Amino acid sequence: MTVRMDERQRLRIAIIVPGGIGTGANNIGVPVLERQVRMLAKDFDITVFSLFPVNADYIPDGFQVISIPFRSTFRKSVALLHAFRKLHRQNKFVAIHGFWALPSGFLAVFIGKLFGIRSVVSVLGGDGASVPEINYGLLRKPLTRKLVLWTLTNATHPMALTQYLVDNLTRHGLKRKIVVVPWGIDTSLFSFKTRQISAPVKFLHIGNLTPVKDQTTLLRAFRIIRDNVDGHLTMIGEGTDYNKVINLVNELELKNDVTLLKPLAYESLPAYYDAADVLLHTSLSEGQSEVVTEAMSSGLLVCGTRVGVMFDVREGCLTADVGDHKHLATLVLEILKNHQAIDDCLMYARRWATQQDIHWTIDRTRQIYRAL
Repeated sequence: MTVRMDERQRLRIAIIVPGGIGTGANNIGVPVLERQVRMLAKDFDITVFSLFPVNADYIPDGFQVISIPFRSTFRKSVALLHAFRKLHRQNKFVAIHGFWALPSGFLAVFIGKLFGIRSVVSVLGGDGASVPEINYGLLRKPLTRKLVLWTLTNATHPMALTQYLVDNLTRHGLKRKIVVVPWGIDTSLFSFKTRQISAPVKFLHIGNLTPVKDQTTLLRAFRIIRDNVDGHLTMIGEGTDYNKVINLVNELELKNDVTLLKPLAYESLPAYYDAADVLLHTSLSEGQSEVVTEAMSSGLLVCGTRVGVMFDVREGCLTADVGDHKHLATLVLEILKNHQAIDDCLMYARRWATQQDIHWTIDRTRQIYRAL
């Protein structure tokens, strides 16, 4: 059999994920993560080791998936090591990439050292955060903080989604440089739509209903906004704070002004962005926030708290301090009266989202892999 030169030269890359590929209802997983792996698999021989059980009916597109189903961390680590060693003996990997510092990144660095190959670690959210008031983030406790810092110090190539994460890590003791590579989105799916914002203003929020997303600040800000302008808020999501959100909606007398929807298929989201004017996003912490990036690409005015990409791209959004619902509401009400300020904000956000789209992200990752 004749093997083409480009097939022989395809670098073999191992990827470790805690889940997000071939998981969840309809195998939805984390859509942007799976799309990146599919795109990388066009240039590299990719094997994904999933630390969360992969659905039996999931069929990977262009790459291999190895499911590590054990619940015990020790058994999971041993099974991963065994599976990696078996495949590495058959056809050697040149690098291993862990998505999220713990446990995937730590395991990637450990395996890399054990087998003498290069390691890449991506910091993506809670692994670069500390929010003690809600017991969130791996940097808040000494042991997990040390493990994160060891992982990033010893990785061949650490990277993070945002400067916001890098600054958090630096404050907690990281001394080496980390490259910032945000996750771009598909701008053909989330395409820019020009709109003239007028009453009733259509507000949108998409996110898990959990403490870190802080829908309390969101709803309290919207109450003030609604007292001053005609508008409606559509919220898409579910989670542990569902009852808390419903109770607060009733307490703030917003029942007729808020629509709460269950999570939707990823392909259905563009229609909701197209129908909205303003995205409200008030998290206590974010790695980046794909929702914000999608909204910027779609032409929504993004208003929220200064975390994740909203920290990095301040000229493209309107931000207040975490938890400051009064200031956020004031900023929103002020900019709604200033069409030029809105246009300036939207154009900056559009340029950023277009320049750092998913193809840019994949190109940067390709460069990193090939330079290892």
